[in-house]
Amino acid sequence: MTPQPPTLSAPAALVRRHDLDRFRFGLFAPARHREAVFTLFAFNHEVAKTRESVSETMIGAIRLQWWRDSIEGIYAGTPRQHEVIEPLAACIAAYGLPRAPFDALINARERDLEDRPMDDLAEMEGYLRATTLPLVTLVAEILAPGGSRDLDGLAEIAAGHALVGKLRASAFDEAVRRPFLPRPVLEAHGGESRGFAELKAGEGARKAVKQMAEHAKTLIERGLARTPKHSHLAPLLLPARQARARIRLLAKLDYDPFRPEFADHDPLDVWRFWLARLIRRY
Repeated sequence: MTPQPPTLSAPAALVRRHDLDRFRFGLFAPARHREAVFTLFAFNHEVAKTRESVSETMIGAIRLQWWRDSIEGIYAGTPRQHEVIEPLAACIAAYGLPRAPFDALINARERDLEDRPMDDLAEMEGYLRATTLPLVTLVAEILAPGGSRDLDGLAEIAAGHALVGKLRASAFDEAVRRPFLPRPVLEAHGGESRGFAELKAGEGARKAVKQMAEHAKTLIERGLARTPKHSHLAPLLLPARQARARIRLLAKLDYDPFRPEFADHDPLDVWRFWLARLIRRY
């Protein structure tokens, strides 16, 4: 059973309901910063869910603009009444958070509205970095303001974790006709785009998935090598622990990303996280 606070604020409850992995990461933030971390995770979820919550891309663009205007309102001193906006305004004021990462995170999500797979590994990694670095920057500012942190290393961990997340979401993305994984990578290994869209992972597709999983592992290991293992940074380090475990599981599944157990949440994760934090091995 996942340990949790006796009562949850609106942002924390939202994250627990819709982004369980990050909720579990947030539990390991120092108590005095935990609510702020949950608030940032809630904001990230609200922006990230834009495409899947609208029926037309134009409506998605309008929704993203609403969030831009909401951030502008916070910094102008006129925050909107909203279950995430109001606590976010308090968080920004309490920690003196800069505006640029919020705008960058919103802007990065415009790519989601294109409903097409990534062109290649370079575009894929660029997107993953663009959609994770702003959040890493903000959370790091809360957990270690001006302290010992390497944003580049933390960003590589976040990008690697996000890549594993997109592999885990492959079945959903393909089923709703919003493919993400680059087709040229599939085809370079002899995979068939049509078969992949039908949730069939042939030998070529599995080789392509293996390449992407190994790339994610490289990003994570590179990030860990350059990042101090301070316990207060646990919410940004634990994604490495989870992603590495998922990559090992994927290998056992012969790199078939459509196997349901690959996408499922692992109830033992939170206990592994406690151990990782205790011994500082992520």
